[in-house]
Amino acid sequence: MFSVLFEVNPKPDRWDEYLASAKMLRPELEAVDGFIDNVRYKSLTRDGWILSLSTWRDEKALVRWRTRARHHVVQIKGRTEILLDYHLRVGQITHDSHPPTEHGVKEQRLDETEVGEGTAIVLISASRDPDSLNSVGSDASAAWFGLKANTAGLASWDTYDAVLTPGDVVLLSVWKNEEAARAFERNVQLPRGGRLRRVRVIRDYGMFDRREAPQYYPNVPE
Repeated sequence: MFSVLFEVNPKPDRWDEYLASAKMLRPELEAVDGFIDNVRYKSLTRDGWILSLSTWRDEKALVRWRTRARHHVVQIKGRTEILLDYHLRVGQITHDSHPPTEHGVKEQRLDETEVGEGTAIVLISASRDPDSLNSVGSDASAAWFGLKANTAGLASWDTYDAVLTPGDVVLLSVWKNEEAARAFERNVQLPRGGRLRRVRVIRDYGMFDRREAPQYYPNVPE
């Protein structure tokens, strides 16, 4: 399976347009052969940032999605009109404690990003009282998942709350390498009902740094 972690920061006055574009694309997304799921989260540490986390059967499914004409049109409009910034990581899922029905974890690609801050991502998802999210700081939200900010090999992290189902939270932690990610996994105590996924990052790019992007777009002024 493959995972796409698409973090976006829409312009404050274009929020409705961003949400409308996502809603318009949803039926077409779900019709792609190999699409598994997609959840949209809001950051608990960075105002205005959204994480679109999707799962795919294989990379061929991702290629099919990228070649959809309507998707391409929305991408161009997002870059030029709607978004202030975005960060996109694509990778292979190398471990999943609770894989989707009829989908398993198997090696498909062994290459890694050469420009990203880390080559491995650990995602921990769980459920908690939505009201409690308003009373904790960012460090406390990470600690709830068992993450300490000074853990060896940790490059960055963020926590998110699901837009449509508040209380469904996820920790996104980026690790320098797979060894560091595995060391964290060995020591972490998952929240009750938690799910842990590890992703080998293959491509890492954004609005302004597109060295590992699979397609060309003209530069956007910074």
